[in-house]
Amino acid sequence: MLRNAPIALGAVAMITLAACSGGSTPAPAPAPAETSAAPAPSEAEPHSAPVAATEADFSITLDSSDLVAGETTFNVTNDGPSTHEFVILETDAAPDALPVKDGIVDEGDPSIKANLGEVEDVTAGSSKDLTAALEAGKYVVICNLPGHYEAGMYAGITAS
Repeated sequence: MLRNAPIALGAVAMITLAACSGGSTPAPAPAPAETSAAPAPSEAEPHSAPVAATEADFSITLDSSDLVAGETTFNVTNDGPSTHEFVILETDAAPDALPVKDGIVDEGDPSIKANLGEVEDVTAGSSKDLTAALEAGKYVVICNLPGHYEAGMYAGITAS
């Protein structure tokens, strides 16, 4: 409380001087706001807001790959000229090392723990949302149309 004493005394002095000056009374200066010691969010902290996912020919870019475990919505936008899909797979495999069979990722392979959902037919220039419940772990998002994963349409995610 003593740290605010100089501010209070200064405000009282300003009011007293203004009252004695014979002019109009100016409003007292506001006291500085108290601030919390909580640090500002950093890039290393997990992301919990909706995740922007941009698909193009042939890539997937996420605005964050470190996410907070829990219900997460992906706002998927197709900036490419081709139709794509967006699939969330739980796996410990590296994003570029998923099992491929006949040009698509073999989602039945034992290295794929689960398919958490997908949106199909994301046409050029359109957007679709996909909400999934992410537990702490590793995930890969892919476009699993023939040849698209092998062309580079994947991104890794970690949820904690």
